[in-house]
Amino acid sequence: MRFSQLVTALPLWFGSVNANQSWAGWAGLGDQTKWSTPCCSPNVVDVDIAIIGGGSGGIHAAIHLKDADASVSVIEKKDQIGGTQKHIPTLPPASSLTLVLSFLRTQTWSSGIPIPAPDDQQQAIRAAAQAYTKNVLSKYGWVDQGFLVPDPVPEELYLPFSQFAENYNFSALLPTIAQVDWYIGNLTTLPALYGIKSLGPGLLGSVFGEFILSSTGNSRSLYDAALKELGSSVLLNTTILNIDRHSNSTGVTLLVSQPGSAPKTIRARKLLVAIPPTLKNIWSFDLSKQEEAIFSKFSSLGYFAGVANVPGFNSTLTNMGALTPFNQPIIPGNHGFITTGSPNEFQIGGGFDSGDVTDEEGKDLVRKNLATLAAVGAVPADAAHSVTFPYTSNHMPYNVRVTAEDIKAGFYAKLLAPQGSRNTYWTGAAFSGHNSALVWNWNEGTIVPGLKKDLGLK
Repeated sequence: MRFSQLVTALPLWFGSVNANQSWAGWAGLGDQTKWSTPCCSPNVVDVDIAIIGGGSGGIHAAIHLKDADASVSVIEKKDQIGGTQKHIPTLPPASSLTLVLSFLRTQTWSSGIPIPAPDDQQQAIRAAAQAYTKNVLSKYGWVDQGFLVPDPVPEELYLPFSQFAENYNFSALLPTIAQVDWYIGNLTTLPALYGIKSLGPGLLGSVFGEFILSSTGNSRSLYDAALKELGSSVLLNTTILNIDRHSNSTGVTLLVSQPGSAPKTIRARKLLVAIPPTLKNIWSFDLSKQEEAIFSKFSSLGYFAGVANVPGFNSTLTNMGALTPFNQPIIPGNHGFITTGSPNEFQIGGGFDSGDVTDEEGKDLVRKNLATLAAVGAVPADAAHSVTFPYTSNHMPYNVRVTAEDIKAGFYAKLLAPQGSRNTYWTGAAFSGHNSALVWNWNEGTIVPGLKKDLGLK
């Protein structure tokens, strides 16, 4: 099974309670778990590889490992795999350089009428893209393969991205990056490493060419097919109760639970962690001091995505700061209201500089933006009150990263060093970049070969 190139925001995952005890009379009631007098042992499943996280990275690895005749068990907290696919909100290739002036520093949206960029501006953007390709991407050929940062770290990789862009004469490209790769952070302070990772050669080629999407227009079909192929190997609505990577020298042991079922023990020769490795996410892991020291460095942004239904409104509006550096929208802010093709329904994507964002804060941001638009007549007057949210997904933690000082101190060499130790491998955006194509490159270039070698698979 082949995965096509999509851009995906990975879902939140974290463990639940730590449970080193006998089990019996167990019943799962929502998020509550009850125990009674011990009477029996949980079910036991033996597999080659246990995979924590059924998002883009975990499912891709599971398919490849299954194709290599490995037995896998995918543990996913949500009721579906694949998380929420976040397509890049962009215009068709022929007009990808068109600017939509719709959001002012005063929080006043315009009517949203597309304003074509002057020919000289389009030429400047293309010239900047050529300079970026020739002088930057050719220099850092590993950018689409993972955070394979040189040691010692080049000073320019921890400079602010805007200064780096000025040094290499591609500043005219920054507004395009701000719109296409939503939301990577403030381009005036973002370390250059993350700016480069956000627009590697693969994505740059798509921006100035075309994107590869599902032929059905439904990226969910990709994961529906994966779920069919993996079958009972995928455990949905599953909470991790305990992980033991100490006592079993030949593998790992996980204790998991699903609503309405007795706890299950999964014994695996190897563990693949495919969730954002923030301490809040993996607090129930038996972390070593080295792992804890590494993962404690991570912070994250916030991203709230979904579908908003706005009665009486059927146009697309893109949020572009008219008076902000590089036309970045003011944050917190939505990328825009991008029509889905269904009446009154729009893709939304709210960016936050903090990873600690609630669902209600995400919805309130949409309402606030609609109120601003209503004040200038761009949307119906009651839009902020009539909007509903048929589907939403909170992507906290989103775009995990470290400080420029940590990059300078060789953080990524330290992050990649423990791969395979304690029978554990790590994958996902934190190790590759926040783009499914990059995660899949990381899997195929590093993770899957490492696991296959350790397990003696061809």
